Amino acid sequence: MGALSPRYTFVLNPHPDAGFTKCPRCEAKTHVRKLSLVIHVDDVGLVLLGKTCRLCLGCETLVAHQADLDKLVSVVVRNGGYAKYVVLGTLNRGLWRRGLEGRVSLDEVVEHMADFKTYLRVDFTPAGCQIGGAG
Repeated sequence: MGALSPRYTFVLNPHPDAGFTKCPRCEAKTHVRKLSLVIHVDDVGLVLLGKTCRLCLGCETLVAHQADLDKLVSVVVRNGGYAKYVVLGTLNRGLWRRGLEGRVSLDEVVEHMADFKTYLRVDFTPAGCQIGGAG
């Protein structure tokens, strides 16, 4: 969807007690970064959301907590309940800021958006975690 080259491998962390201070792919230390995410929410459309995530600079893996996104998306939807959504990619920070001040067009979002290279699922075993394929 996005015009920019795909950038990160994306992991939606369903485990609220797992912080991922180490990358689930390469075991390197992750860093806290605030990124602009493009999310498609059913019955609403595209939502541009600034979100603090964990990022591995070595293998470019981005980890977002599902519980945090669930809360933020429910605020956007304003129904207080659960909404189905898919995180599509990241957005140029300047366009995200402009979107806070007013509306931006779909064409602008597509022009400044980078899709994810791949999506991974994280499964925990008693000895640690395992990376699965697209989930």
